[in-house]
Amino acid sequence: MKIVDQVKHKAGLQMLRKQPEPSRMKQAFHFDNASSIGVLYLDDDERYFNKIRAFCKELKDKPNIKSIKALGFVNTKEKMLPIWQSQKLEFGYFTQDDLNWHLRPINRVTAFRNEDFDILIDLTGGNNVPSLYIFKESKAKMKVSLQSTRAESYADFMLIMKTSPTLEELILQLKKYLGNSALK
Repeated sequence: MKIVDQVKHKAGLQMLRKQPEPSRMKQAFHFDNASSIGVLYLDDDERYFNKIRAFCKELKDKPNIKSIKALGFVNTKEKMLPIWQSQKLEFGYFTQDDLNWHLRPINRVTAFRNEDFDILIDLTGGNNVPSLYIFKESKAKMKVSLQSTRAESYADFMLIMKTSPTLEELILQLKKYLGNSALK
């Protein structure tokens, strides 16, 4: 990591700590009683994006879920954006060009940030500074993330897993706990 990037990262974490959390009504949900779900993810490659899209489609097929929106961080400049990453109705993205000097997203994320989701799921791994800003500032009623990550302090429900679980393992645990309506 370049020195400039290290400074930006440290400044981003410092500013994130100072950023106030919005007031929100916390409430427990599972996939059978939630009507809106938000998903944050890191857009690494096309295969990863297709797995996220399949998971979102599976959630959308549940009878109670009326809307699902996903927002991905593509860690590249806008002009270097891959061809397969195009704006879909339920999928959005933001790039390095949408960040300010301390890595806070300032473009393309306002609507997602202000959306009143029943559940907001962090599939980024919990340590990506731009995604942490959105996760912290979200007005979602229930925020889900991994334990032992920076996102843990902003989450209402944490999955306890090994360090750096695969996307498949993470989705499996989400289905196990949030897909079980008997768990309250």
